[in-house]
Amino acid sequence: MGIRQAGHHRRAGTPVAPVQWQRLVAWPIAVAIGALAWALAGWLVCVAFCLIGWLPDISQPLSGPLGLATSLFLLANGSRVVVAGVTISIIPLLLTIAIAATGVGLLRVALRHGFAKAPAPSTWRVAATAAVIAGTYGVATAVLAGMTGLGSPPSALVGGVVIGFVTAWLAVAPPTGWHMPWPASTPAWVRALPRACGAGLGVLAAGGALVVCIALVTSRQQVGSLEQALIPGVLGSVLLAILQAFWAPTMIIWGVSWLTGAGFALGAETSISPISVQLGILPSLPVFGAVPAVGAPPGGLIFWLVVPVAAGAAAAWVAVRAQETGDVASKINMRIEGGAAIGCATGIVVGLLATVACALTRGDLGQARLTGLGPLITSMVLLAPALLGFGGVVAGIALALRLHLAHGGRRAPAQAVQAAKPKPPPQPKPLKPPPQPWLAGENKVSPKGHIA
Repeated sequence: MGIRQAGHHRRAGTPVAPVQWQRLVAWPIAVAIGALAWALAGWLVCVAFCLIGWLPDISQPLSGPLGLATSLFLLANGSRVVVAGVTISIIPLLLTIAIAATGVGLLRVALRHGFAKAPAPSTWRVAATAAVIAGTYGVATAVLAGMTGLGSPPSALVGGVVIGFVTAWLAVAPPTGWHMPWPASTPAWVRALPRACGAGLGVLAAGGALVVCIALVTSRQQVGSLEQALIPGVLGSVLLAILQAFWAPTMIIWGVSWLTGAGFALGAETSISPISVQLGILPSLPVFGAVPAVGAPPGGLIFWLVVPVAAGAAAAWVAVRAQETGDVASKINMRIEGGAAIGCATGIVVGLLATVACALTRGDLGQARLTGLGPLITSMVLLAPALLGFGGVVAGIALALRLHLAHGGRRAPAQAVQAAKPKPPPQPKPLKPPPQPWLAGENKVSPKGHIA
């Protein structure tokens, strides 16, 4: 039986090879084995990276790169680790995404060998399967942290369960054909919230990436000086660049916090925002050479606040457009205040999601003065929903006003709304029985043999 038959999209003219479901063991055992294989594969990815740096000097004990790989794997799964006496808890999100992508493929292979056919696309089935995978993966990471003593077992358990559940849901939901079970009365704009949030967060991520790139380019001399001070060599420079790239999504999210005006901290008594820059002790990593100088930044930087406003407008545009096209009555009678309310609500939701993402990137890069690095959540939780909500209100009013003017500035009468609604298909008329001549008084022989 194919994956679907159920929700499997393909381009026209492109054949899709059906996925073979072959049950070898019970599904809980199959997905648990898949979760353990995923944990092993993720650890091996980290080992491969660390062994590249060990090959130029193989006289060093192998325990060094293996320990570093284990610490890197635990850190990618949300565990606090200690490397060379330095406490690190900032998650390398790019490595986490790479490990999760590996897990999606392995878990789908395991899933196909736990069922004889595609399981029912029910929320309970997907949640139960994801829970088994997340529990197994979380326990595996916690056991690894406890056996090696390189990480914190409680944080490894919590991080492994969260990452395992999200990855498992992404692996299990598409093959089963699962979709969000919206109630029939759910408004169209609420159904469109996932797409609207994706649009808003995408604009924010693009703006954060642009900020980071501009900072690195304009500070390239200082970044190069810090790299030369480490004397890494050619191979060391490559590995150092890859290692810093593991935190590239984290830096982009910090750039998003900077865009909202909340800014971020790089340790105690250190804050960087479009309004002011206060610096303290910084690690000697090349990427920190992109930090601006102490003092008040140029006044033009405040115009970067237009990015979160645009993100709120993009999210609201998707939500309001979905409400227009999803409900005929709303399309005809959309009021300006209705568009503003939908846009504002959508922008606030996206702002809160961005705040949650910023909170997940906070952590430590040492002790004492190098603790509490990351976005300033107290400011972020106020500024992000406000700016994105304002952008959503502007976009919602613009769309609703356009519809209002398109219909002559008047609300359509109830007859027009009723006429615009799709009519049910015509019902076929019942067939009439054929006429019976002997009942019509004709001189015919009746079924009982009497003359009428």
